Amino acid sequence: MRGIRGSKDIRLGAKIRKLRKNLNMTQEQLAEKAEIDTSYLGQIERGVRQSPSIAIVGKISRALGIGEGELLADREEDASYETHADEEIGIPERIARELGRMTPKEQRLYERIFRTLRELSELKD
Repeated sequence: MRGIRGSKDIRLGAKIRKLRKNLNMTQEQLAEKAEIDTSYLGQIERGVRQSPSIAIVGKISRALGIGEGELLADREEDASYETHADEEIGIPERIARELGRMTPKEQRLYERIFRTLRELSELKD
């Protein structure tokens, strides 16, 4: 499979690192969630590993809870962009993004919480 080519490898790695840290994730946690080797992720973040494949970029972006296009987009990374992007999406999308960042165990817990809230809401009506 062909990889992502060009001088964007270092920027891609820095972007992955920034997003990972914004989620308070370690490299080990992200690598586990993306189902890739931790040392491989470290090489990507440092820009040492040149041109990760589309499949790897897809795994990393899903583990971060974003789309491949968003990860590969050549935008300025600043807080105002991130805040603005969150304001443009609705609550279901934000919840889905957050759930995508969680482990399966955490997802099951949140599912139970949502069910309980829905049941309580129905009792109220």
